[in-house]
Amino acid sequence: MTNRIQSPRMLSLGGLLFTAVFAAASYPDCAFAQSRVTGYQTVGRDIAVNSAIDILVYPGRASAIDFSSTDEAVAYVLIADPSKIVFSTDAQLASGQAKTVFLRPIQALNFPGATTATITNLSIKTVDSKGKQRLYNFNIVPANKKPEHLGIRIAPVTPRMEPTVNVDRGRAPSASDVEKGLLIAIQKGYTAASDPVVYSVRQFLALVRNQNLSAADAAARAGVDLSVIVELSRIAQEELNYPGSRFQQRQPPTARTTRLLKSRSAF
Repeated sequence: MTNRIQSPRMLSLGGLLFTAVFAAASYPDCAFAQSRVTGYQTVGRDIAVNSAIDILVYPGRASAIDFSSTDEAVAYVLIADPSKIVFSTDAQLASGQAKTVFLRPIQALNFPGATTATITNLSIKTVDSKGKQRLYNFNIVPANKKPEHLGIRIAPVTPRMEPTVNVDRGRAPSASDVEKGLLIAIQKGYTAASDPVVYSVRQFLALVRNQNLSAADAAARAGVDLSVIVELSRIAQEELNYPGSRFQQRQPPTARTTRLLKSRSAF
C-alpha cells in the first residue's frame, strides 16, 4: 500500500488568502491596505527581462511602463490581443526617443479570425545606447478596484544574491521558493491568478529582490500578511521534499472544503 502524505497547509493557505482579502476590504486603514499608494512599482531590469511581469490596467485610466531610468529606448511594441487594450508612447518609435509605453483599456472590439484572452501578453523590445536589444514581456491584467500604482518603472538594479525569507525551524527559503509556492497554489486552484492577494505577493517579491527591505517591511509595503508568505515558502519546500505526492489526484474544493478554507480548519 502506498502511503500518501497529507498536509493541512494547502487548506490553511486558502484560509490565509481569504482572510487577507477580507481584511483588505473590511479594514481600509490596516496594513493590508497600505499598498494603495501613489507611485510606480519598480522592477529590476534583469528580473523584467527574464520573467513576465503583471501590469494592471483600470477602466478609464492609463497604466505606464517607463524606461526613463535606463538608457534604453522603446523600439517595438506588440499586444497579443489588441481587442480590449490600446497603447501609445511618449515619442514616435522610429525616433529612437520613446521611453514610456501607456496602456488603456477600451470596450471590446471584434477582429474577425482573431483569438482573445482575459489576460493577454505585451512584448516590448528596447535598444540601449550601445545598440544592445532587450525583450520584455508583461501580462496585462484587467482590474476593477482602486488603483494601487501608476504603472511599472524599469530600473537598472545591480544584481545581488538571492534574498531569503526567514521562517520557522531555522529555515531560510529563497524568494524563488515563495514564487514557486504561489505558482503551485494557483495551479491547484487555491487562489485565482487575478486575486488581489496574488498581486500583493508578487509586489512583495519585487520589493525583496529590488530593494533593501526585510521580509516584514516588504510584506507591509506590499499589503500582504507575512503568514501568507511563510505558508507559500513551506508549500514550495514540501513539494521539493515530496515531489508531487500530496498534489496527486487533488480534486477541486468541495463546499465542505471551502468552509474549511474560510475557517482555517484542516482535514
